[in-house]
Amino acid sequence: MSHSDFADLHTHTTASDGLETPGELIHLASQAGLAAIAIADHDTVDAHLSLTDDDRRGIIVIPAIEMSANVGIAEVHILGYFIDPTSQDLAESLTRLRQQRLRRVERFCRRLTEIGLPVTVDEVLAHATGESVGRPHIARAMIDLGYVSSVSEAFDRYLSGGRPAFVPRDDVTPEWSIDLIHSAGGVAVLAHPLTTDDPAAMMDRLIPVGLDGAEVEYGAYDQTQRAYLRDLAVSRGLIQTGGSDFHGATHRENAPLGSGGVPLAVVDLLRQRSKGY
Repeated sequence: MSHSDFADLHTHTTASDGLETPGELIHLASQAGLAAIAIADHDTVDAHLSLTDDDRRGIIVIPAIEMSANVGIAEVHILGYFIDPTSQDLAESLTRLRQQRLRRVERFCRRLTEIGLPVTVDEVLAHATGESVGRPHIARAMIDLGYVSSVSEAFDRYLSGGRPAFVPRDDVTPEWSIDLIHSAGGVAVLAHPLTTDDPAAMMDRLIPVGLDGAEVEYGAYDQTQRAYLRDLAVSRGLIQTGGSDFHGATHRENAPLGSGGVPLAVVDLLRQRSKGY
């Protein structure tokens, strides 16, 4: 099977915390020989509302979104595929979520300042190119200030669950995210399941409320981790997806665009499932 038979189902653009515009991302996907990509920005579908047919360069661009929640300090992110980007209910909910994101950034900045690493909201917003602001923007501000040398270091030392500056989301649940994705016509998939701390338990919690799939071929996961997640997904009848979680070439070097790619047959499965909503 050639690379051109593959889809990267987890990418981000400047509409949220990616470094490439939607057009630039699609150009990179074309250079990589991908047949399809899903643009899954955090809490926004602005990239899809701005794309033209010329932008697509003959590549299938799947309307998608990534929604974030916490269960305790565990990260629980839900990907939505084949959503309707023009849904009014979705638009209203996403506006509220982006407002919540900004309040959370303010809390992160206060926490960092308390532990001796002062960061202002304005310094973070200087890195935000779209309406959706998040931790990668905080990490880039921390690099500017000389506190860390990379986005990965910022997360590993300060911003991830259990780290000194972490601020949990206390107003969004994964169940709510799944319901919103379904109401917008989409298919709900558990992103990078290992960040949930107990992937099996999280799948079992979310399947009764409509979880459709799990991200198995995640770019940064090794073959042992992927095999473990594959077994969990198969035993539960979940669609197996995959993607790089690409934010830009300099964001995280261990998962380039196309890593974690899946066959186009997976795209067909997602499309078929989406018609049920």
